[in-house]
Amino acid sequence: MKHFDERIVPDNVPIGILSMHIKRYEFVKSYMRRGYVLDVACGVGYGSRYLVDAGFKVIGVDIDVESVSYAQSRYSVLGNPKFVVADAIAMGFGCKTFDVICSFETIEHIKDPNLFLQEIKRLLKDDGIFVVSTPIASDTTNNPANPFHFQEWSPNDFRNLLSKYFDHVELFSQVRRQTDSSTLLKRLDILNLRKWFLPKILVRKLANIAGVQAMDSMLVDDIDIIDGIVEGASEIIIIAKNEND
Repeated sequence: MKHFDERIVPDNVPIGILSMHIKRYEFVKSYMRRGYVLDVACGVGYGSRYLVDAGFKVIGVDIDVESVSYAQSRYSVLGNPKFVVADAIAMGFGCKTFDVICSFETIEHIKDPNLFLQEIKRLLKDDGIFVVSTPIASDTTNNPANPFHFQEWSPNDFRNLLSKYFDHVELFSQVRRQTDSSTLLKRLDILNLRKWFLPKILVRKLANIAGVQAMDSMLVDDIDIIDGIVEGASEIIIIAKNEND
């Protein structure tokens, strides 16, 4: 896995960035009936802790020793969650161990995503669920602008990739909640001039006038995860499972 400097430390990032990540853990919780959860590329562990607080037994793995050390000291209580240093393509657990595996904003950092998905398939129980997210790209590319990413996918190509390994693949989009006013503002600003030419404070004021939170001040409830491909979404989320579920 490519080492990267995109890990979220809750004390050091705007609440809006943290909310975008927590929203995905909130979403996966709604699909969890029971059991043993693996959080792949857990970073500093706040998401694993969220799932423990929701009543699940969780193992969080990350390739970065410093992140795992921080997670153990900050978020592990009586060994739950348990945090382990491991590479996402060879995690070392037994076959068919986990009821749910989640991995958010990780697969784009892995040179060979097929090796990663093979490992997920090996670790997941026959009736298990895999929840994975990645940033949306307009076109699939092996040369993305983000220097920390090996590849990025269009929604349909990402769904097709997961379909090679799972019988049932549902695609969702994560998007900032919009009002009628904010939608109109976006339609009028077809060249996205607000982003490039207006000061941040003015962009924030326009967002407030339109009735939406500015990106850096969003709360979890300001974010929606919607079935299908949605215009303006920032991430794809896929729920994958096999036909015996």
